[in-house]
Amino acid sequence: MRIRLTLTSLFVATLVVLVAGRTQAHPASGIVVDRSGNIYFSDLETIWRLDTQARLTVFREGVRGRHVHELSIDDHDNIYGADVSYNPSTQGWISDVWKMTPEGNFTYLLEPTENPPPGWSIWRDRAGNMYLVDQNNHTKTQTLLLRRTLDGQVTTLAGGAYGHADGKGSQARFSSVGGIAFGPDGSLYLTDGAFVRRVTMDGTVTTLARDLSVITSEGRRWFTGNYGSLAGLSVDAGGNVYVADAGNRRLLKINTDGKVEAMFRSEPPYYPTGVAAVGGNLYILEVGFTLPNAWSGPRIRKIDPEGQSTVLTTLGTGGLRSRIATQAGVIAESTLAFLYNNGRIRYTLAFLGVGTLLMIAMIIWRHRRRARA
Repeated sequence: MRIRLTLTSLFVATLVVLVAGRTQAHPASGIVVDRSGNIYFSDLETIWRLDTQARLTVFREGVRGRHVHELSIDDHDNIYGADVSYNPSTQGWISDVWKMTPEGNFTYLLEPTENPPPGWSIWRDRAGNMYLVDQNNHTKTQTLLLRRTLDGQVTTLAGGAYGHADGKGSQARFSSVGGIAFGPDGSLYLTDGAFVRRVTMDGTVTTLARDLSVITSEGRRWFTGNYGSLAGLSVDAGGNVYVADAGNRRLLKINTDGKVEAMFRSEPPYYPTGVAAVGGNLYILEVGFTLPNAWSGPRIRKIDPEGQSTVLTTLGTGGLRSRIATQAGVIAESTLAFLYNNGRIRYTLAFLGVGTLLMIAMIIWRHRRRARA
């Protein structure tokens, strides 16, 4: 019996190693909080509302294959989102921009289309101008931050050829921009590869923090995607920036003096992907990811000004499948942690070791089978 369990465990571990090395992800990071304290967040397809009485309801019904990664909110508590879905008949991508009022009234600002006009986005300043990052993470030729005015005029606020450089307008360079948020000063704040950057409304780009996505001992390389491990971010009333470093399972705080500190770490199998800093509280969107490639429902965590952490709600925890997946994720990560934190040599040696153990176990099993015969 012990040999059989060993064989099963080693087989699962080997399968996880093979698949996990190729896993990339771009989960939802959208979470916003209105003036009354109601929380809105995306699970990638459905938009949920968690009210101040801890009642969880569907704010916008999800459609399978239609993704909503980010959310924004205006001064009137209107929620903005952008849909992305794939059209198999034309093999093209369909996108749109929408708005929902606090009462749940839905309006398309940009109807679903495979050819969206330039500059349409969920990110709006108080004057109604929209801001969009125009980039291609496959070709890596240029990254532009576009501004679209109310009369439809589109200009490049900052950016040019792919790279990294501070400066104004076309002198600035961006790489792979992920999260976007407005700050109380009216500037845009971006996660850009391993950097966090600020863009003022005259197009001046400044790097606030760098080398943030270096894998730590608690981090996991298999969570990174085209944007690196930095995901959503938010800026509080004092100008402090909070960014979800998903690959390292931590929430980072960048003080106004540039000091970086880890505010919080998620435990397996959860990763922080989004954050909203409102009224002195931090609301964190955490996504569950179980090896080799299974996603569980997200959860919302609140950290108050005293540092007290509370999980407010968790999706998808009621079934046996969810509980088994969570436990499997914890066990798999504990088993494989040493494979990914110490380079390719250790990875290769460990993989060969697993294969050797499998061979030994098989020999013992055959020997005992012959002995019984």
